[in-house]
Amino acid sequence: MATNKAPHGGIMIILSIMFAMLLMMIPLPDVLRFARPEWVLMALIYWAMALPHRAGVGFSWVIGLLMDIITGGILGVLAFSYALVNYLVLRFYLQLRQYPAWQQALSIMPLILVVHIIAVLMLSGATASWHIWMPAISSMMLWPFVYLLLRAVRRTFHVS
Repeated sequence: MATNKAPHGGIMIILSIMFAMLLMMIPLPDVLRFARPEWVLMALIYWAMALPHRAGVGFSWVIGLLMDIITGGILGVLAFSYALVNYLVLRFYLQLRQYPAWQQALSIMPLILVVHIIAVLMLSGATASWHIWMPAISSMMLWPFVYLLLRAVRRTFHVS
């Protein structure tokens, strides 16, 4: 009896990324605009930690390029940022997976902050303020829920 070890469930990875992209496009009131969580990056981080062979640096670069196009930003900024963050996650995924979700949240906060430092400070010439921390903090607080949701999706649909 042969077992099929071919990876499957890739459509669920794509659907979760697409859903995260939709969440990034939802308009928010001005008060919450600076605190928008990095839904796409959190999904990419999860998939890189859970299935490093399926969510590589190139995959993150393509998703970042799509986000650059969707958001109307400078082409390549999010692509580079997402690829850099994904490289770091892939480099340390064995250690990150050992942590409980709340410690993972503390670990991914600086990664999300890197994206905003690259995208906001370096390219737009904006001055550093407390606003730069808001997406990282909101993403950190939501990470345990995102982690549990995507883990349930992975287990329910047998994504491997």
